[in-house]
Amino acid sequence: MSFEANDDSYPGQAVAYIVATWGSQSFVSSGVLVGRNDVLTASHSIYDATLGGLADEVKVYFSYDPDDSNPTFYTPAYYNYYTDFDPDNDGLIYSGDNRAFTLGGAEKDIALLSLSEAAGDIYGWFGINYSYTGGNVSVLGFPGRYDNNLTFDSGYAYKDVVDNYVDTSFLEINSGNSGGPIFTGSGNDVSVVGIVSTSAAAASVAGHESWLTSNIASNDVYMDTTTTTTPVVTTVENAIYRFYNTDTGTHFYTASSNERDTIIAASGSMNYEGIAFKSASATANLSDLVSVYRLYNTATGTHLYTSSEDERTNLTNNSPDFNYEGVAYNAYASDNGSNAALYRFFNGTTGTHFYTASEAEKTELQTVGLLTYEGIAYYIDTA
Repeated sequence: MSFEANDDSYPGQAVAYIVATWGSQSFVSSGVLVGRNDVLTASHSIYDATLGGLADEVKVYFSYDPDDSNPTFYTPAYYNYYTDFDPDNDGLIYSGDNRAFTLGGAEKDIALLSLSEAAGDIYGWFGINYSYTGGNVSVLGFPGRYDNNLTFDSGYAYKDVVDNYVDTSFLEINSGNSGGPIFTGSGNDVSVVGIVSTSAAAASVAGHESWLTSNIASNDVYMDTTTTTTPVVTTVENAIYRFYNTDTGTHFYTASSNERDTIIAASGSMNYEGIAFKSASATANLSDLVSVYRLYNTATGTHLYTSSEDERTNLTNNSPDFNYEGVAYNAYASDNGSNAALYRFFNGTTGTHFYTASEAEKTELQTVGLLTYEGIAYYIDTA
């Protein structure tokens, strides 16, 4: 069942809303960041022979919300795309050509947009899985049926045994999903396996590994390295600020505006993502509060946050990889009717934790099942 996803956190914020314009006609589609300045989408999202070929203008938006009045967009500096995915130009793209060593139709309905700015440093990006053959997948995009809100669905899919496409007939695909990612994984560990072409087929990345790998490696030359993108920073009372660590694929949280500013100034692998949520109000009854302890795992280079005295003591005394760093902030011990639960998941592959206050994201992660749900960590105020 499809539901609205969070466009302000990873991985949703790395999915692109694309507007392509030919003359006075504009059409919307989706895409996905797969590198610092690399966006995958469908060829038919940017090229239409009946309208004159490549679009006159392409605008790429991330963390897109249709209710935003003046969203930021990026313009591609270069395009790699196919033009013969619809040979008779009737608008009907067939799934494949039923030949193992050639491509046709949806098999080649894929394009790489190279941006002149490192949008991935701000929003993060998906990995690419070139070896996928079948299994549970998810889809994210901006379908018109759901008012161009970021929408999620999941289900079973498989790569055709002959042709280079992923059969997506078990997923809900609507107009506007074109170019969006079919992907495996969840939370901080997601990888694209296909790009939506039609309601039943997505171009498998497997048949495009050679040119994608080459172009993604070489197209950094299009980025303007003389300037850097400075994130918008707002200081709010009780705010907990979030960063995405591109080295570890995990998130870091801090209540300190000084620590936030120091990390931003360092311009390293920590990408500032804004305010995640708020700590407990200073006016709250002390009996309702719990301290949230922060521990640094030297083995994984990540942080653990817990309100459990027993967990903190056990890790500090019995796990030499964990260094206790003190109280990170205060939270609520229980639901007071106006706060929200913060859910905790464990990634058994990386030995790291993921936290979310989003019910939709919690449901998504439980549906996909690659992270272990550990329950409610504590309660916080929403941002």
